[in-house]
Amino acid sequence: MNRTWITRTAVAAVAALGLGIGITAAATAAPPTETPSPTPVASASVDAALAKELSYMREEERLARDLYLAIAELYPDNATAFTRIASSEQRHFESVGLLLTRYGLDDPAADAKAGTYADDGLTKLYADLLAKAKGSLTDAYGVGVTVEKTDIADLEEILDTSGLPADVKQVLSNLLAGSENHLATFTALAEGGTVGNADGTGMRNGRRWSDDSTTAGTGNRGNAGKGAGAATGQGYGRTGERPADCPLR
Repeated sequence: MNRTWITRTAVAAVAALGLGIGITAAATAAPPTETPSPTPVASASVDAALAKELSYMREEERLARDLYLAIAELYPDNATAFTRIASSEQRHFESVGLLLTRYGLDDPAADAKAGTYADDGLTKLYADLLAKAKGSLTDAYGVGVTVEKTDIADLEEILDTSGLPADVKQVLSNLLAGSENHLATFTALAEGGTVGNADGTGMRNGRRWSDDSTTAGTGNRGNAGKGAGAATGQGYGRTGERPADCPLR
């Protein structure tokens, strides 16, 4: 797999607009207590290549969570997007952990501290991106854009592999849907938008993936959102019985 995490360390410059970036202040959450996968007891098996990809994805999701929580501490008055999306990344991290357990794979995140990873390249990347985020709030949103674009590229590459087990494909597809939602949010914020409330419209042509599950809800795309984006841009809020992957409000 082409490790885009390691090769893509430069963050694209994001132009700061005259619009103020308004986000309701939120208390930053302390880093969650690490809960490594239980001792692996395989109920199925995967080949060595896929095992390596799943282990790397476990760490990649953890990096995103750790980074967003650290950025939230840098900008406590504008922490909402980062803390909400960090919570989503925690669920992604746990979903991949369940796959590691199911296939009897060692957990690279066991006993690891935030910002340190089994892959030295990820440890360096975390430090580089956090340093970039310290430049300004706009830079921090730009880091979010880069993280999500990278995550999407890596997920799409794995999903293009033929013969993926159905459960792996489902979990990674759900992670991809969540990352696309996160990317839309960070992009809107970087361009001067604001985080909307629960009246935002559904994502992706009226379909809204429920949080890390196999259930897809029906969005309400016809209504104007009050969320991310200037004026009447689409929101990223709740439109069905279950919350979207990253309900920002």
